[in-house]
Amino acid sequence: MSTVVKYFVTIFGIGFFPAAPGTLGSIFAIFVWYLSISLLNIYFFYLVFILVFLIAFKSVEMYLNNECKKDDPSEVIIDEFIGQSIPLLFLIDYNVYEVLLAFCAFRFFDITKIYPINNAEKLSGAKGVIMDDIIAGIYSLIIIMFYKIVLSF
Repeated sequence: MSTVVKYFVTIFGIGFFPAAPGTLGSIFAIFVWYLSISLLNIYFFYLVFILVFLIAFKSVEMYLNNECKKDDPSEVIIDEFIGQSIPLLFLIDYNVYEVLLAFCAFRFFDITKIYPINNAEKLSGAKGVIMDDIIAGIYSLIIIMFYKIVLSF
């Protein structure tokens, strides 16, 4: 298997960190988002997200078939990057409270696997690895939108 695929799905090997690799994947997404909005603009982050999303399914499938025989190996954290990025796509400027809320909400939903996240996780292959994080990301986006609506009153 390609070393490139291994480094992509583990985000440069961060996924092999022994403690909380999923949390580190989420933090990496926030780091990339912050660099994007600080040095370039939100559109760069949109582009990164789209590219990662498109490449992730095939890469994770390759990793699962060639490198690992687990359904959802803990070192694969590109799914956390994708899921955490979903609420960040709608944060166009830096607000520490919104970023912290997006992070905590995503980690909560990703860890607790409330319905239908628990069902998405049961899908086979890369779909099961990635879709549960996408749903957790959508749930955390809903929390962010609710927060923004409440603050607007």
